[in-house]
Amino acid sequence: MAKARKDAGFKFEKALERIERIVERLESGEAELEQALSLHQEASELMARCRQALDETQKKIKKLVRDERGHRTQDMDLEEPNR
Repeated sequence: MAKARKDAGFKFEKALERIERIVERLESGEAELEQALSLHQEASELMARCRQALDETQKKIKKLVRDERGHRTQDMDLEEPNR
């Protein structure tokens, strides 16, 4: 239940912003070893939560397609198109 409460306040965009700030900090070389390790762990956890949110969203997105028996739902392909 604590996880559900924790995830209820999760904001995907805010998590991405935090990950970007962490990456900038790590790339700057200003963080000491222990802090760099802590920041890396935080970013990894945020990335996992973002990945989970994307997976859950993808499962919810459906498109309506007609077949010979009527309507049914089909998962949409959300992969990036090849350019």
